[in-house]
Amino acid sequence: MKRDVGAITVGHIGLNVSDLEISKTFYQEVLGMRVTSESLEFPVKFASLRRNGKIVLTLWEQSAGRFKKRRAGLHHLAFEADSVEEISRTRGLLDNLGAHWTEGAQLYAEESRSAAIHFKDPDGIRIELYAAESADVPRREDTHFPLAAEVGEPCVREPLVKTRW
Repeated sequence: MKRDVGAITVGHIGLNVSDLEISKTFYQEVLGMRVTSESLEFPVKFASLRRNGKIVLTLWEQSAGRFKKRRAGLHHLAFEADSVEEISRTRGLLDNLGAHWTEGAQLYAEESRSAAIHFKDPDGIRIELYAAESADVPRREDTHFPLAAEVGEPCVREPLVKTRW
C-alpha cells in the first residue's frame, strides 16, 4: 500500500570530503555559495554552505580518499542556475582556472534558454549546473550554442587548478 507523505523537497545535501578547505573554496568560488557555519576542530570538521538564503550543502571532512563513481550511492549533484548566462560565467571561471573540457554542452531546445554543463568537484564528485525553462523539452547537442565549444567534465585536481583550490 502506498502511503501519502505529502510534498517533500530536499533540505540540504551532506557530502564527505577529503579536504574541507579545498572543498569550501571550490563551492564558494565556482557555485557562489557562502559558509554560514563551520567547525574546524577535530573530530568534527564541517562547513554548512548557503546560496540564495538557503543551506544547500554541508561538507564533512571524513573521507581519506576520492569519490568512487562505480560504487552504489551518489551519481551526481545537480544545481539549477538562474540563467544560461550564469552557466556561461561558471564555464568561463572554470576555463580560467585551467579545467579540461571533453564533451559538448547540452542545449535543451533551440527556442528555449536552457542548457547544462558537467564538471567535477575536488573529490571527483560529478556536478551538473543547469538552467531549464521546461523539463519536457528534448535534449540535444548543438555546436552553434555558445557553450558547446569543447565543454564536458573538467577534473579540478589537474595541476593548473589544484594550486587554486
